[in-house]
Amino acid sequence: MNKRISVFLIIAMFFTIVSGCSGDSSSKEAKMSLIQSVDQDPVYLGDHSKAPLEKIKEKVASHKEIYDVAVVQKDKDILVAYKVKHMQRFRMKSIESKLDKELKKNFKSFDFTVSSDMKIFLETVELIVNVKDKGYSKKKAGKWFDKIMKLQKDMA
Repeated sequence: MNKRISVFLIIAMFFTIVSGCSGDSSSKEAKMSLIQSVDQDPVYLGDHSKAPLEKIKEKVASHKEIYDVAVVQKDKDILVAYKVKHMQRFRMKSIESKLDKELKKNFKSFDFTVSSDMKIFLETVELIVNVKDKGYSKKKAGKWFDKIMKLQKDMA
């Protein structure tokens, strides 16, 4: 009898783990960004004063510690999410501080939010993919952008 209960518990745990891992609604490309570089083009969501997003992306990607960058702009706010090379992860705070100062110095008329957090990066990549591929409306994409910005502020 105890053997039956043990087998049942093992099977129940297996299905719980499998269903917990597959319940994510992330796009395939966002999931792939966990293990490889996705190199997404920057996206502009607002109506006014478009920033040179390609230039911003190139400037961030030029740092040797960084291997993938996602940039989204909504009005005056620019979200820069990036991935740091594994051996540089112990310097993430200094890299973030250096990037923030550099971007604010070179692009003075915009407000930057810089993040190396993987959750922020995944959300940003998924937003970019949905805007480009699924044609999200500006309003819906703007709400998602605001949600990501709030998440970043809550984590800080």
